[in-house]
Amino acid sequence: MELTGILLLGGASTRFGSPKALACAGGETLAERAWRLLGETCDRRIAVGKNQDGLTLPFELVDDGTDVRAALTGLVAGLRAAPTDLCAVVPVDCPALTAAAIRSLVAAAGGVDAVVPQTGPLPGVYRRSALPVLERRLATGQLKLREALRELRVAEVVLPDEVLANVNTPGDLRDVTVAPPYATARVDVVRVPGTREQDLVAVEEPLEIRIGGEPVAITMRTPGHDEELAVGFALGEGLGPISAALPADLAANSVELTVERFDPERLRRHFYTSSSCGVCGKGALAAVAVTAPPIDSDLRVSGELLGSLPDRLREAQPAFALTGGLHATGLFDPDGTVLCAREDVGRHNALDKVVGWAYMRGLVPLGNSVLCVSGRLSFELVQKAACAGAPILVGVGAPSSLAVELAEAQQLTLCGFARRGRLNVYSRADRVG
Repeated sequence: MELTGILLLGGASTRFGSPKALACAGGETLAERAWRLLGETCDRRIAVGKNQDGLTLPFELVDDGTDVRAALTGLVAGLRAAPTDLCAVVPVDCPALTAAAIRSLVAAAGGVDAVVPQTGPLPGVYRRSALPVLERRLATGQLKLREALRELRVAEVVLPDEVLANVNTPGDLRDVTVAPPYATARVDVVRVPGTREQDLVAVEEPLEIRIGGEPVAITMRTPGHDEELAVGFALGEGLGPISAALPADLAANSVELTVERFDPERLRRHFYTSSSCGVCGKGALAAVAVTAPPIDSDLRVSGELLGSLPDRLREAQPAFALTGGLHATGLFDPDGTVLCAREDVGRHNALDKVVGWAYMRGLVPLGNSVLCVSGRLSFELVQKAACAGAPILVGVGAPSSLAVELAEAQQLTLCGFARRGRLNVYSRADRVG
């Protein structure tokens, strides 16, 4: 049976001091985290909240149509809008919730109106058969969801307390153990010298990017933030991205791009030149020049701050801490505050995800931001940064000759070997104070 994920966004919180949905944990907002979790576990997903709150979100919002602020209002609106009978309901303020917990709730959904944890009604799994009771209680001002469950056929599932941890204050968020933002897998490993044990590794799976239903590219990536990856990829290829979403056939490991323009032959030519040697340099430089104008930005950042960015990026890499097998890209403001961080088995994918995140929020061109990557600086990374209009790109490793040449041509400040407050500047050193 198909499953719809319903994200309850809530709104401004008096105790939290700001909308919980926009609070950050592990390099992503709580709204992004919950949305990604539903994408990993459900066939479809919708987000419910209040348009009047004016939240900046990377997905469309279903307005709950009332001034009342209660979980019941979002649940009713979500069930009304859901295209399937069975729905997994996730509140935005449960950042430690896992895919395994949601699947445990779904597994108990046979023959009942709702499945909830033994300790409370949310998160949960609900059927549309619960709507009459919920709508009546909402209309009469009876807003306590726990009491509504007494009128429904309910199954209870025991879940670990830690995955149900609720965030009500910024201090709560610091105390919660947030689930890693990317899939990991356990494998057997033999320690030499030592014994056979189990270890965590990053999951790597193919992602098929489609335009008009036709596959245009396949990349090996770490699952998660696939829409951002597709949008960032399209921007770097000069396709004029409009949006990205699950394909109509809901195929796994696939994403559908909507773009302004698409020339399949030009895309094939670019893939040839970017993967060839010797003959491709001038052609590749010319291709970027057509897609992205030289960067015009007055941004100036201290060298000490730029040299500290890799360490700051490492703090936003929870999956790397577990697996040691992921690249990362971070987007920073001029003060060194991380705006977005993404991890992936592919360094290009990590950058595409960050650029896609920024593009979906109207932040491109990135004229007042700094990009930092965890590895070496290749031509393709400079190309993607240039197409996003980022004036400064910082890397932990060395640049290639063609990367330096492209950075100079695009007026991009390229910094390599950044570590412990030191770095080398290979182009446009005037932006480094």
